[in-house]
Amino acid sequence: MDVQAIIAQVSAALADAPEKLQELISDPKGTIEGITGIELGEGDLSQIVDGVKSGIADGSLDLGGFDLGGLDLGGIAGNLGGMLGGLFGKK
Repeated sequence: MDVQAIIAQVSAALADAPEKLQELISDPKGTIEGITGIELGEGDLSQIVDGVKSGIADGSLDLGGFDLGGLDLGGIAGNLGGMLGGLFGKK
């Protein structure tokens, strides 16, 4: 699996439908798997989320004027962390 290709695919999907960003924040794994059709391992998921967040933060992901003011990108990491904690018996 080429993580960079998946980041590009997810970024393109977000550029085409910026409203999916809220889905990505609330359910990173489900959203990415839905976009790509690929079942992800936790390490891959973390790399992909970091790549997409970097694209948003540095402006290389054009969301077509979508208002990011109300979105908490830290929520992606929070939801990802909660999911990982649940996998390892932590809450």
